[in-house]
Amino acid sequence: MPAIKILLEITKNLHNHVSPGLPKENRESYIERLNELLEQRQVAMNQLPSSYSAEEQRVGQMIIKLNESIDPLLARQFEEIKHNLTIMKKKKVKNNQYANPYQTLSGDGMYFDKKK
Repeated sequence: MPAIKILLEITKNLHNHVSPGLPKENRESYIERLNELLEQRQVAMNQLPSSYSAEEQRVGQMIIKLNESIDPLLARQFEEIKHNLTIMKKKKVKNNQYANPYQTLSGDGMYFDKKK
């Protein structure tokens, strides 16, 4: 099978994987599979020939159209993951402050009067 056909199949698999959106559970396995598909696609892209026939150019246009629909989905999922991580970090800080509320206070007890 030519490299362009392999690339098309991998791109279709990637599109089918990304289209439903980011799952609420089993995110780790979802992200692992996503990374596998992206790595396979990169390997297939590195094996592409330098010149293409008319059929290969047609398949390449199909790959480009699929990729144009994949990119926004991946960007949206990346932003959602980044947002979730930010929320988790804030929750962690708040939980630590709740568990030990006096941890961040200065221990010297000094007061500086601003009046002269």
